[in-house]
Amino acid sequence: MSTAALCGWAGGLTGTSALEVASWEINITNDAPDATSFESNGWKERVPCLIGANGTFKSIGQCSTVGLHAGCNFTTGGGGSTISGDIVISRITVGTPVDGIVTFDHEFVFTGCPSFT
Repeated sequence: MSTAALCGWAGGLTGTSALEVASWEINITNDAPDATSFESNGWKERVPCLIGANGTFKSIGQCSTVGLHAGCNFTTGGGGSTISGDIVISRITVGTPVDGIVTFDHEFVFTGCPSFT
């Protein structure tokens, strides 16, 4: 089992008004489960697959709610890649204020496989 970490600084959630994502980080875990068949002549067969993804994002001035099920679009910025999918917010903490504006750190899990474009 291995994990890939991705990060960026722009994005947003659907279903919430004006929630701006200032930065984000996603951890994607994959595995190669056993898919050995009777026709493999004794050789183990493996199938690569994603088995989970979770992450964090920081918003400035506004926060969502714990348990919110929403769509997301996270971009690496500068015209780079976009990662999108459905997430559930699992935890929110208040971060350090920046120029008098409070930041909120959100933890989330993807409910399915994220898409990469």
